Amino acid sequence: MSLIEHLEELRSRIFRVGVAFFIVAIVAGFFVEDIFRLLLEPSGLSYLNYLGPAQGLLTDIKLVLFTAFLLTLPVLIYQAWMFVAPAVGELGRAKTYILVSLSSSLFLAGVAFGYLVVLPIGLQFLLGYAPDRYNEVITADTYLPFVTRFLLAFGIVFELPAATLVGAWMGLITADFLRRYRRHALVVNVVLAAALTPGQDPFSMILMAVPMVLMYEVSIFIARFVNPAVPPEEALEASPLSDRLPDPDEDEEDRGERDL
Repeated sequence: MSLIEHLEELRSRIFRVGVAFFIVAIVAGFFVEDIFRLLLEPSGLSYLNYLGPAQGLLTDIKLVLFTAFLLTLPVLIYQAWMFVAPAVGELGRAKTYILVSLSSSLFLAGVAFGYLVVLPIGLQFLLGYAPDRYNEVITADTYLPFVTRFLLAFGIVFELPAATLVGAWMGLITADFLRRYRRHALVVNVVLAAALTPGQDPFSMILMAVPMVLMYEVSIFIARFVNPAVPPEEALEASPLSDRLPDPDEDEEDRGERDL
């Protein structure tokens, strides 16, 4: 495909995602009050304050957009993968459906885990901190962004096994590789947890870091299942990218002739 054809393909797929997003956003607009109550429930609060005349309307719009993003995520993942799939090799229609289903399910599972398990614990600690010294005024523009970013961060963290699955299919990731760099990954997970957590408190960072470590261990299991006891060199040879990798026994002159 030429550059213009690639751009046309990209425009077409972005348009499909935009149409799906727009339709879901319209439907979500009719349930914005229910969405608001759902996000407010883990805190035990019954209402939120706002400090500007348009803050309530802007908050509802943000909630609608957040909901539309979550519900159109499978469409986004499918269109994005179908755009880049020809560049990484043919993995087959079945594997494409597996990848889209797994990625979407893991993201939503991460959001659900954060909402049902971690968020109530974190909010209980943060909102109940030193009540004898502080009287916190909870506003819509501070509470809801905190909650939505927190849930999105958990959804992103739970995507690690899906990314590992793609890398294992391509022969780029093996279980031995992940085990070898487990200690390095632990440090990276802590840094990412600090970056992804919307709050600045160490308690929220710990609640984020623990699932990240668990997802890394799950990724090791997935890589071992996809490429059981396969050396990295053999995994790369069986990869869809094998025809694009340079041959170490091939000299520069032969490689240049082959590329031409």
